[in-house]
Amino acid sequence: MKKVFYIISDLLIAALLAGAYIVQYFAKRKLGMNRWIVFKISKVKEALPIEILRYAAVAAVAALVILLIIMYGKHRGECKKIVLPIVIVSVALAVFYFAFTLWFSQEKIRSYYLVLPLIGLANVVQLIKAFAAVKMCRVKS
Repeated sequence: MKKVFYIISDLLIAALLAGAYIVQYFAKRKLGMNRWIVFKISKVKEALPIEILRYAAVAAVAALVILLIIMYGKHRGECKKIVLPIVIVSVALAVFYFAFTLWFSQEKIRSYYLVLPLIGLANVVQLIKAFAAVKMCRVKS
């Protein structure tokens, strides 16, 4: 059951990151997609405070990553060797998410507000997988 969960989560993460790349690719190559993105983002900006939500998501992911590192640090001796790479990938994906969120903007990347939730959701799925791995290794001991 655990391997099935890992495989499904890895496929979901790969699909989300590939979707983010595909959206960015077509936003650069196709003018119709670019116009649609500009139209949709202008409508969303009117309805939601995107900047506040963006920084709230970064703060939430940062808190989850710190909690994951603390949990893994406390139970490092009880966990199998497979848990360490999962935690490292989670931290690396979180660092990528932080860098993408803070360094880029819609002026630099036109599809920024469409790609950002996809990368954030991939990060959340990876964090859920890492928390489950740390929790499962604690239960067996």
